[in-house]
Amino acid sequence: MLQSINKYKLYLYIFFFIFLTSIFNLNIFEHYQNKFNLKKININGLNYNEKKIVMFELSNFKNSNIFNLSKEDVLGKLNKFNFLEKIYVQKIMPSSININLSKTPILGKTIINGVEYFIGKNGKLINSSEIFEINEAPQVFGEFEIEDFLNLYDFLNNHHLEVGNVKKYFFFKNKRWDLLFSHGLMLKLPSKKVDDALKIYNKLLNNDSLTNVKVVDLRIANQIILTNNNE
Repeated sequence: MLQSINKYKLYLYIFFFIFLTSIFNLNIFEHYQNKFNLKKININGLNYNEKKIVMFELSNFKNSNIFNLSKEDVLGKLNKFNFLEKIYVQKIMPSSININLSKTPILGKTIINGVEYFIGKNGKLINSSEIFEINEAPQVFGEFEIEDFLNLYDFLNNHHLEVGNVKKYFFFKNKRWDLLFSHGLMLKLPSKKVDDALKIYNKLLNNDSLTNVKVVDLRIANQIILTNNNE
């Protein structure tokens, strides 16, 4: 009888030992798991309002396991913001991520279906609701493709023309551009051989041939038509 009681106590001790050990191990596991939950997201390169809307987009990642969070997940959220050009994501163990962002330069602005958009150098249209700083960007008129505008912008830069002096761009259906400069001069470019036309325009600038000229018309090959201010 005594031997039976001793066995009972032994089994009871073993049961409590296993039970307490299991609770202890569970607590260690939970503590270890929580240690690697995402607690902090550091965003660099944006102003307060931009950082606020980006942080809101990333808020669902908070408290998720940092090992299960991939850079692709973060990029998928950030790529929604067209004003971003470069994105760098770095995990900082055990519970934070650093996100370094750079904004694309604004090259122009346009109206599409009554909504104002800014044109980014990254080739994206940026809804004006995502822009919180004042941008004195030139107005772009017409039904153009972003690629058309970027090609023109590259041509102007390649010829060292000051794009900052362009006040308005006008795009026409035959795929040509007119440029209105801030000093009032209008440059009419052809639909083809734009590079050649800009070379001619540069020569006119360098020779001071545009004094008192309000329109430089280079639409016709091998012809330069100048209109004076008094005409």
